[in-house]
Amino acid sequence: MATTLTKKTFDELFVFLGSEKGSFVNAQGFVQPKPTAATPRFDFDPVSKTPRGLLIESPRTNLLRFSSRFDSGVWSKVGVTVVPGAALAPNGRWDACKLALLSGSNAGASYTIQALTKSEVVTTYALSLYVKAAGSSNGYLYARGATSANSLTVGFNVATMTASSSFTGSFAEVSRKISDAGGGWRRIEMVFTTDASAVVATSIYPGSASGGAGPGDGNVGIYIWGAQLEEGKFASSYIYNVEGVTARASIGSYYDVNGVMRYAAAGVSRESYEPSNLTLPPMLLMEEQRTNLLQRTADMHLSPWTGGAMTRTPGKLAPDGTFRAVEFSGTSTSPNTQNAVATATVMTYSIYLKNVSRTGNVELLLRNTATATNGVYGIVTLHGSTPSISGAGWEMRDVGGGWYRCIHTSAIPITIGDTLTCYAVVAGARSDNGACLAWGAQLEAGAFATSYIPSTETFTGRASIGTYFDSMGAMKTAAAGVARMTYNPADLTVAPWLLLEGASANMLTESEFRNGLADAPVRLGCAVAPWNNSGFTTGLAFPAAPPVGTFAFYAAQYPVLTPTTTYVFSCFVKMDDGNAPNMPTPGGAGDFALVIGNAPVVAAACTMTHVGGGVYRVTGTQATGATVPSTATGIWKYGTNTGRTFKFTGFQLEQASSASSYIPTTTATVTRAADSATTVVGTRQADTGTSIATTRSGDGIRIDTSKGWFNPAEGTLFMELEVPKTSDSGTRTVLEFGSVGGGRMGVSFGAASTANAGAYGYSVLNAVTLATPGRTLPAPETPAKIAVSYGSDGIRFAFGNMAVTKVASAVATGVTHLGIGNTAGIGNQPFFRVRALRYRPQKLTDAEVVALTT
Repeated sequence: MATTLTKKTFDELFVFLGSEKGSFVNAQGFVQPKPTAATPRFDFDPVSKTPRGLLIESPRTNLLRFSSRFDSGVWSKVGVTVVPGAALAPNGRWDACKLALLSGSNAGASYTIQALTKSEVVTTYALSLYVKAAGSSNGYLYARGATSANSLTVGFNVATMTASSSFTGSFAEVSRKISDAGGGWRRIEMVFTTDASAVVATSIYPGSASGGAGPGDGNVGIYIWGAQLEEGKFASSYIYNVEGVTARASIGSYYDVNGVMRYAAAGVSRESYEPSNLTLPPMLLMEEQRTNLLQRTADMHLSPWTGGAMTRTPGKLAPDGTFRAVEFSGTSTSPNTQNAVATATVMTYSIYLKNVSRTGNVELLLRNTATATNGVYGIVTLHGSTPSISGAGWEMRDVGGGWYRCIHTSAIPITIGDTLTCYAVVAGARSDNGACLAWGAQLEAGAFATSYIPSTETFTGRASIGTYFDSMGAMKTAAAGVARMTYNPADLTVAPWLLLEGASANMLTESEFRNGLADAPVRLGCAVAPWNNSGFTTGLAFPAAPPVGTFAFYAAQYPVLTPTTTYVFSCFVKMDDGNAPNMPTPGGAGDFALVIGNAPVVAAACTMTHVGGGVYRVTGTQATGATVPSTATGIWKYGTNTGRTFKFTGFQLEQASSASSYIPTTTATVTRAADSATTVVGTRQADTGTSIATTRSGDGIRIDTSKGWFNPAEGTLFMELEVPKTSDSGTRTVLEFGSVGGGRMGVSFGAASTANAGAYGYSVLNAVTLATPGRTLPAPETPAKIAVSYGSDGIRFAFGNMAVTKVASAVATGVTHLGIGNTAGIGNQPFFRVRALRYRPQKLTDAEVVALTT
């Protein structure tokens, strides 16, 4: 049986246990926590993304708490500032912290530190950390005992990948190493022995713009992630902490498995996905208390946003699954802004943007209006294949679905109480450059952006009825003065939101065709059709396509239209085949066309929104000409359209550039009055979290020999592997045939201090161990091949094309399992990777065994 280790063959042949809380580098090159299910850790090179094999390790414990959350209070700070979420971390998420010197603080004297208690004995530890340049390529890792009289310092340069060390007292360096972790990241490792005090403290020092010395400026430093302190002679794979949220006295936003922003209830933990890469597992989100000082953060068509005289169209799909994003289009005569009062000397402004048809730049700005001081403009390019932002201090983050979050932390002087002005989309009078969406504006105190915090709106009145979608996706009518908490009918898992609209009138009567065909006085080819979707019960249909020679079928009314005026017509459509309609257009691929004033609306001026159950709301916007010879308005199915059939209802015509919520009518037109509501800023309370020193269990991997592949009398096993890291002590099992409490045979390797150093074959029969002479191993992680053959002439072992070593031994009986990287009973794992494994149910000659290792 030949087996090359892939996920598929592993699942079919192997039993896997262990490595809980472990991690591995996935095929994208990111350090991913192992899923909780019984799955192996197939490891990849973080730079080349090529497979490295099956990762197997012994148990280890990361003794540090909050090992990637350096903003936590368990990390004390001296002369430094920590900015969480400052960069993409080695795990592929925005989880890296920036560690920067405070202005005037000196490199080499400023740090973050976590101190731990330990046994009062000399101990060997491995300290590791992922580091990336953030204006400085330099820094230091430092470890000490109870005092600095016993310490070790490793200075590093991530650009040159070099390191140097110095020590004091009884601390001693065992080794140091810098490895490329991909994406500009390096993993710094230092191994040391301590004094016999009861303390071990680990510190991280950032460098300055001038290197490992010199003063800081409050900005330059290093990015850090994944600190680990473990007992042992080398660093093992990163061990994620076991963490939890114990309290939060407010809602908090996060991204779900589909990349939709959700809101966790007070006290509920937030397991958030990375919206730009949903293949990554979720991580626990923990944040400090913040307040979004802006109002109407999701209703940017309303005051206090000034609008800049642009056309603002609400009702667009937002990152949180609501229809609260606003489309900005047309010319502007002034900036679109909102003011707020500064609550700190450093403030961060952010906003979500998405392109629709914009071909020009979007402008963002944070201005101190009290001192008439502008910050740096953020110039956003949403069009093209690679959206980007320019302007010192601005950054753009992909949050999925075509949306980008643009973020800027102030660098201008601000005094608490100053009036700040946030500019969104345009910063002055601008020509029409197309449309874009905006949503989720946020201004918060602090040097970094946190998760979105919505403002809170409270309904105060509306002097008419108004429609909304209920929790079942059915359209309902709210009485005058009653708030409309509406759902997204296409995704009822999205939390409802308060629907706020201006006044509008439906200029068409009998919008749902209660009286059948009579309610469409201009008609041809249509029929009465019952409805049982979205709360509708009546409507019409085009049950067939127009026959050859017929110009069009149609259903329309004659409203009163004014010349040179913009109108929007909308209706609800359900295709008989259950699929989505094509965008309305008079011919070609269109299934039908929307018509205003007897003129079809071009496809570019139409929209389509799924409202659940295969029902779509289609809209078309068009301005009438200088004269209106015919006011016929409705839906047309031209002879040049497709042959697809459908039903329709909910006719609505408004004097506006975009459709508002549906306004049902009967014998007369109906005006829906404007909603009124108050708005207050939103506060997300702090997450109270826990983090503990976390142990990664050993990898347990074995094959059941009763599956028909194993020959108990003789056989040969070949393994391609990376040479294991030097054992902390004693011997480690590379592979083993055997049973719990019974005979065993396999391959082990021993530390240099052991009697049988190097790699060797062995058997254990009746408590007697026999072993071949050891073969010296090359450097750890070097690719190698081994083979072991068993049979009537004993155990024969070969390594690296060297001559066979032998030991006369009977074959172990009662074998129940083959352990891979551990004993047959699970345990005694080395630290290495298995690249390939093959078994032959017969023994081989000495030459053949050696040939397998060539």
